Amino acid sequence: MTNVTVFKPGAEITIDDADCIGCRKCVEVCPEDVYTLERRPGETDPNREFKSVAVAPEKCILCLSCLEICAKDAIFIYGKQ
Repeated sequence: MTNVTVFKPGAEITIDDADCIGCRKCVEVCPEDVYTLERRPGETDPNREFKSVAVAPEKCILCLSCLEICAKDAIFIYGKQ
């Protein structure tokens, strides 16, 4: 009998709120629509008006495109395999 590992999507995703600049690159590059942008409540700096949020980490396929494109290294992914 052969051992077969079945890939199950999903990851623990942490985004460092202090480093995220809401550039939207992770939202655009993610093939599984894991990320979205949310408005930071009460933020007065127009350069920090938005932040990235992992709304569907269970859909993450660990392609790591978001890690590669994040200019601030604000995303941390821990696979659940």
